[in-house]
Amino acid sequence: MEERMGPAKCESEAETPTHYPTHSLLARNRSASSLHQTLASLLPVSHLSAPPSLSRFLACPSPRGISAVFPSLSFSINQQAMGVAEHADVPPNPGWIPHLDMQFDNEDAAYAFYNSYAACVGFSVRKSKMWTTSKDVLAARTLVCSKQGFRQKKKGFEPKKPRPATRTGCSACMTIKITPSGRYRVTEFVPDHNHLLANPSTARLLRSHRAKVKERIAGDSGMPPDSSDKHQLKRRKAMPVGDAGAVLEYLQRMQVENPSFFYAVRVDGNDSIANFFWADAKSVMDYQYFGDVVCFDMTYKACDCGRPFALFVGVNNHKQMIIFGSALLYDESVESLRWLLDTFKDAMRGKQPKTVLTDQCMEITDALVAAWPRTTHRICVWHVYQNAMMHLNQVFEGSKTFAHDFGQCIFDCEEEEEFVYAWRAMIDKYDLDDNEWLAKLYEDRLTWALPYGKQVFCADIKSSLQKENLISLLKKHLSPQQELLPFFEHYDTLLNERRCLELQADAHAGQNILKVPPLRMLKQAANVYTPAVFKLFQNEFEMYMDCMVYHCGDAGTISDYKVIVDEKSREHFVRYDSSDSSIFCSCKKFESAGIQCRHVFKVLDYRNIKELPPRYILKRWRKDAKLGAVTDHHEYPSADSSKSLIANRDNDLCCIFSTLAARAAKTVESFTFIESQSELLLEQVEHILQTRTFEIPQLTIASSIQPRNLIESVVESLNHDNNTDTNVIISAANGILGF
Repeated sequence: MEERMGPAKCESEAETPTHYPTHSLLARNRSASSLHQTLASLLPVSHLSAPPSLSRFLACPSPRGISAVFPSLSFSINQQAMGVAEHADVPPNPGWIPHLDMQFDNEDAAYAFYNSYAACVGFSVRKSKMWTTSKDVLAARTLVCSKQGFRQKKKGFEPKKPRPATRTGCSACMTIKITPSGRYRVTEFVPDHNHLLANPSTARLLRSHRAKVKERIAGDSGMPPDSSDKHQLKRRKAMPVGDAGAVLEYLQRMQVENPSFFYAVRVDGNDSIANFFWADAKSVMDYQYFGDVVCFDMTYKACDCGRPFALFVGVNNHKQMIIFGSALLYDESVESLRWLLDTFKDAMRGKQPKTVLTDQCMEITDALVAAWPRTTHRICVWHVYQNAMMHLNQVFEGSKTFAHDFGQCIFDCEEEEEFVYAWRAMIDKYDLDDNEWLAKLYEDRLTWALPYGKQVFCADIKSSLQKENLISLLKKHLSPQQELLPFFEHYDTLLNERRCLELQADAHAGQNILKVPPLRMLKQAANVYTPAVFKLFQNEFEMYMDCMVYHCGDAGTISDYKVIVDEKSREHFVRYDSSDSSIFCSCKKFESAGIQCRHVFKVLDYRNIKELPPRYILKRWRKDAKLGAVTDHHEYPSADSSKSLIANRDNDLCCIFSTLAARAAKTVESFTFIESQSELLLEQVEHILQTRTFEIPQLTIASSIQPRNLIESVVESLNHDNNTDTNVIISAANGILGF
């Protein structure tokens, strides 16, 4: 931190500056009296003329924190500000007290400095008014005492449990404004309070200082910060007795029943099982078709499930939730989460999603940056709502309308102006100005709020998550008081029920013919989209009739239009290129949801275009989304990796034939056809193998398992070493067991 003013001048007879050594204030766990004795040997007697007040000041740990965070600031004691007798001879402008023209690198630095000053004086800080530029850069911010202003009574709102009044209209504040250099300068500082100040020795209990308490304790004890906190870098949950055995029993049984079943176990540095991951062949194939958007669901935290059960979920072409993989996370460190992401990618044949939605968790963010650098990361708005129910429990219970207003604000506001207005109205209505969790959530709005993520494809997964919370359906079976094996039975039941619903939706989409108005574009959509997606398409299509379009001009093959929705009087701009029939709308609905918007339909109608260009009908929403082979080519690990090329090929073939079997089993005719062709296929494979050199895998494998299905005949006929089995890979590298 750069200090713009020179060192404070002392007006004593010696005419020399009086600065007190920082090391005397860094003594660990000393009482006020011992510090008083230490300073007595260093300071003039006049500075110790008011021992009680000085002792009150010395009990405050904040000056030590200021010296550590802002080492360039000269530190001295201002007894007058601390309540010491005014006749004491003190420096007039010590570095730890704010003053006009003081500059900071950014808002966080200014807040940290003012908050440390507040801890020393004895009050709590709250962020108040802010001003931003047209480029959404902070132009000015006012930091105030937490008792600033008054709580206003809202008409028509009577809380069940009224909170005691905490505001006194205090005027103490500090305002910073941006300078041409990009730094922030203090333009206003009001030190006066109209209420009693807290004793600095207990000021750490005030709201804005609570986060520092454990860090200070850790610093005094010589331990790293947060080494014992539940939010530490490596967060480990205790595994109930019997869990490891139950999980392994389930996973091994599933692999015996289905050779392509994938699972992995992570072992920590103490040779203790830390995490589990598993996915079956159907989940892997679903991911190949619908894995462009993945939600990593860790709502077990908000639901208080007891066991750390997490899901990788997505949405299929029927707008149904589907499960890509499951995990038990007893270790939630960055390293462990990165292992999970790498393992998930291996199970999914090397393919990583375009977009991943997660909870608000720094460990997940760091793991994603390292493991999936090409994937766009967004905070899931549904998880935001779940966390709000936990952090704002009293507000939810104390008002019948807050849940609706909060949900409408985060789920329904798709334009920035609309969102900001709704948020401000909600804060004012329920008097939540001093709620720090909401304030931090709003500061992070760029990572989760819908208006700021319209350019990111999310497959409208939020609407599916609002309807179905899969973890909540399993919550009662995840209690630590219950054995884990029964949970897996319920999990399998849930998985089978969801897949039955998907089969029913497939049959309904293929057999039923929707009745639609005699409009070519609607008929086109009804023929290709599943009923669930067509309903969304039809709603947008019907709304275009309420829009008005204005031609703004042409530039070669490009035409620009302005579309206004009558009910909201909001303008959207549409650009159409006749050379390739491409069209773009400023609302970006197609980019985010994969379904065109009413504004585009209005322009197409204006240009007398009666069918939607094929490029705007995504295959993931079509009835035939799962027909045809998956053509994505993914990178395989190198030959010296823990999983050989042969093992990966085997896994891919199992997935392909699993899908083929599922399709062929639907009718007797298709089943008979595949059965008759299997022998011919096996003969052709045998011929290829006899004419080419067989690649012997270099693997370290545990005991083999009994061969199953069509592939077993090939394995038996090759008559290779029984110790080599391509269905199961067991490696031990870096403390990780992968199955």
